[in-house]
Amino acid sequence: MQFRGLKIKARLYFRRCRKYLYHSILHADDPPHKLALGVALAMFVMFTPTLGLQMIITVFLAWLLRANKAVGLPVVWISNPVTFVPIFYPCYVVGCWLLNQPPQIDSSFWTRLSTPPSGAGIQHYWDLFKGVAAPLWIGGIIVGTLLGALTYFLLYFSICRYRMRRWGQLVPPKPRFRH
Repeated sequence: MQFRGLKIKARLYFRRCRKYLYHSILHADDPPHKLALGVALAMFVMFTPTLGLQMIITVFLAWLLRANKAVGLPVVWISNPVTFVPIFYPCYVVGCWLLNQPPQIDSSFWTRLSTPPSGAGIQHYWDLFKGVAAPLWIGGIIVGTLLGALTYFLLYFSICRYRMRRWGQLVPPKPRFRH
């Protein structure tokens, strides 16, 4: 019985979040290009193995390319320790395929990762990461570029279409206050 209540609360929470994100993107006071570019940059950065630095990189790239800084941040939050494997493993496989090398991640890799030898420090994890770093970076950059470009075009045309239907112009109208 409690599970059902939790499920309903989660559904309402995600519905509110989705509504907020739609509203903040579609009604932001920026041209469609800046909004779409901000989300596309975040999509690109999300697929790079830079956990912990992704927000900083996204804001820096958005500043550098004059994109909207705020709309991309929720996209980067999708990439977190819980979603690490479903996001980065396909990037790793693509990188291995491009480098023409077999994937090195198997059950023994996960065993070595979860149970380090006694007395092993950070060097043990660094050695494990060095074996998968090149394919992960190359695959992440390729997948991030493709999905970032796709996101840009889909979002750009969606925002333009929505705004033209809603207001007849691409920039939201200024609010009119009565005194």
